[in-house]
Amino acid sequence: MVKIHDAAVAFKALNGIICVYKPPCVSVPQVQHRVITNLIRDLNALPDRAREQRVEILGPTNGPMTVKLVPNYADDPLVCGPRYIREDFRCSWATHLGLFSSGILLLGINEGTQLTYQINMGKPTRAYKVHGQLGKATDTYFWNGRTMERSGYRHVTRDKIDRVVAHMQAAHQKTMFQVSGLHMDSQSTYELASQGLIRPANAKLPVIYGIKCVQFDPPNFILEIQAINEYEKFLWTLVHDLGVQLKTSAYCTGVQCIRQGWFNLEHALLRKHWKLEHFIDNMELCHEVLEKHDNMLNNKAANLTA
Repeated sequence: MVKIHDAAVAFKALNGIICVYKPPCVSVPQVQHRVITNLIRDLNALPDRAREQRVEILGPTNGPMTVKLVPNYADDPLVCGPRYIREDFRCSWATHLGLFSSGILLLGINEGTQLTYQINMGKPTRAYKVHGQLGKATDTYFWNGRTMERSGYRHVTRDKIDRVVAHMQAAHQKTMFQVSGLHMDSQSTYELASQGLIRPANAKLPVIYGIKCVQFDPPNFILEIQAINEYEKFLWTLVHDLGVQLKTSAYCTGVQCIRQGWFNLEHALLRKHWKLEHFIDNMELCHEVLEKHDNMLNNKAANLTA
């Protein structure tokens, strides 16, 4: 971990992307506020530039006078306030995470806000671990909703879940092609698919690229979902629809973002590491990832006209 001994040098280094782990039940603006607050606290705790001095002339005007330098109290932090304040920082996020979701969150600090915009325009895919439970349905499709229905789930097996999620994946991708006006067996569709992931031109159209059950311990299960343009309520609805197709009911108990583009959980800083030194180290790590995988900053894959 890099050791910082000068606040001015540290402030100049804070231009880039950082990857943090967003806890559940904490909003993205709250994470943004906490990150900036911690940066301000750590920067103001570091030694800063020497305090400015002023020239003072002493003595009678009709006699010998002395000139000396004295501290300029107008530059004293006790008078003018802290060196670094919230208005000195700009912070934006690349893609939004819902209030009840946890996982990877990319934040741009100062000049890094341009990178977050480019990442957002690049439309990187994100992978989630969606936790669900069989036997109950709520009005919000999430654990905090009001119970609307209870049903049995003893007939549900791992094989049945695998068949249903495979059908759901195929149905979502088929709908994407239908909305775009492309036929599944056409040459133009094959040429677009051969160039890479086909991303929808409409940023409000969720697309699922992969969904599978990675753990099944009745009544609990975990789905791993790779998607784009997704949002929290959409993932909850998938769990509810899965329960309906299994002839039972289900609701979501948790959503965790485990990957965004080429960033995974190994790159994310936990809340206990939200400190200046860790931020600077993480910023360098994220810069290396973006240099190695610059396709995250540019949408090189084909766009549909959906």
